[in-house]
Amino acid sequence: MSCLLVIGPRAIGHEVQTALPGWDVLLADHALEGLWQAGKGDFDGILLALPPSERTTRTVRGIRQVTPSTRLLYACPAAVEPRARELLAIGVDDYLLTPLRRDDLCRALGVAVSAPAELPLPVSPTPEELLRFSEILRDLGAGPRKTLARLAELHRSVFSASGVRIQVDDLTVEVGELPTIVLEEPIVRGERVVGRISLAPRTAGSYGASAAAWLTKYAVLVDAAVQSARGQQHWQQLAWTDDLSELGNRRYFERRLAELIERAAAQHERLTLFLFDIDDFKTYNDNFGHDTGDALIREVAELLSRATRSGDVVARYGGDEFAVLFWDAEPPRVAGSHHPEEPTALAERFRRTISEHAFRCLGPGAPGPVTVSGGLACYPWDGKRPEQLLKAADDSLLAAKRAGKNRIQIAGGMQNGGPAA
Repeated sequence: MSCLLVIGPRAIGHEVQTALPGWDVLLADHALEGLWQAGKGDFDGILLALPPSERTTRTVRGIRQVTPSTRLLYACPAAVEPRARELLAIGVDDYLLTPLRRDDLCRALGVAVSAPAELPLPVSPTPEELLRFSEILRDLGAGPRKTLARLAELHRSVFSASGVRIQVDDLTVEVGELPTIVLEEPIVRGERVVGRISLAPRTAGSYGASAAAWLTKYAVLVDAAVQSARGQQHWQQLAWTDDLSELGNRRYFERRLAELIERAAAQHERLTLFLFDIDDFKTYNDNFGHDTGDALIREVAELLSRATRSGDVVARYGGDEFAVLFWDAEPPRVAGSHHPEEPTALAERFRRTISEHAFRCLGPGAPGPVTVSGGLACYPWDGKRPEQLLKAADDSLLAAKRAGKNRIQIAGGMQNGGPAA
């Protein structure tokens, strides 16, 4: 019959006896008794379950002196798991997290079990893990939060965890269920802890030394991936931002227009494009200089940002031309519905705001009120593709110019604003 020496509380000994009913389990309540038993007996394994301390460290070294080749395991709660790793360097062969399970004990002792045991994690990534990680790296442009969420899902799969929480800097994501945390690894950048990976219990079995060692490697990869995603997001933001107005630029606007048309088509939503420019902008450049012209664009951009809603897409489309996407402003459209009214009212309110505003950059020498002319085009009535909607809005803008400026023209001939007749 196989024999196991358990050094620690009797409760742990009883757990082992329950998990290994076919084994002869000898209990030693304290370190000195355990050392004495280890030296005089012939055991198939020794399980040390004392709290981490200098005495425990001396006990490990003592066991290794009296029985160098006997399989030596250490059992501890998840809270002191980092200390268990330190014992691996001085003679412990493996460690287990309590509560103990039969398959984990058998695996650690190197004996067969009637049911398939949990295998230790591989020493190198599997092809599937490498493929999933490479897909995450290719999609870093999706942003740090989405990257972190995909990494959490990867951890859940790799470690067979019932739940995973990953926190890096100000970002935290959770996947699965986390009733308790049984294994954690800090994420260290330089000499500073910037986050941690927390694993809930495994769906089968518990974590051993191989899982903890592998989690240490993953912590490095997680931080590197999130930092790279932040870097890409920063450069992407610069590429999509107009330097002068600090609004989105044309590239950004056209990308969002294509995305929102696709969404509107799928969810039967309304989408309105507002395109406008500053009336007679060239005269401001000619009479006040280009610096004043630039300042006028910045001030109009500031007013536009304040006048629109947080979900609207706002951009400087080029020169003195600006573009806004009003989306999901009203309930989904139904058969027989008409142009939405709310974006029309928003555009008209903005036109009045501009004409009534005292522009700082022009001062008291302003020749008169600054005005804008704009065109509104709505999906799907005025176009179902980005280029169709842009052309409809641009045609309406030109119609507003021809009608006398300082007005909003709606595709289809309707007109808002303008001087009184």
